[in-house]
Amino acid sequence: MLIDLLDAGRPGHDALVPGSNLPVRVTPLGGTTSLVRFPPRWSRPGRGHYLAGEEFVLLEGELRVSGVTYLAGEHAWLPAGALRHSCAAPAGALVCTFFDGQPTWVSSDLDEPDGPSLRTPLGGVVIPEGGLPLTPHSVLLDTPVTLDQPAEMITVPSWTWEVSTLIPEGRVLVRWTP
Repeated sequence: MLIDLLDAGRPGHDALVPGSNLPVRVTPLGGTTSLVRFPPRWSRPGRGHYLAGEEFVLLEGELRVSGVTYLAGEHAWLPAGALRHSCAAPAGALVCTFFDGQPTWVSSDLDEPDGPSLRTPLGGVVIPEGGLPLTPHSVLLDTPVTLDQPAEMITVPSWTWEVSTLIPEGRVLVRWTP
């Protein structure tokens, strides 16, 4: 199942992210993956964290999370418990997101992440032999291989998503469901 993430054409639903000012459009793709369309002027001024770690790839626009600006083509990993504040998508954004558990939001000023947050430009980062581990559940590869179990994957920069055991040619973010 191969899906162009920039033109998925799949039905979605509006959802209000806890503490935010405008609803976002959520389109489930399968497994733990969703496309989230943040409308222009979306923001969440409150502070808190998710009980699950979140991994995302910004496909369009700009997303600001806790003072870090993510641009199209960048990958992020925010571990469970990572404090989030001042989140915004001033001109809107399209994000492919994965949570490694139930995405339950907890308002809090006293957060303690279970690991470091990371930001990686998927198109320009150097990939060592064997791949570049990005999170506990994902790796960036540039060599086709066959996996022993199906995994979710996003092909860079065509921004296509699929679940497969065969990694295609080119640069691919591979994510195993926890």
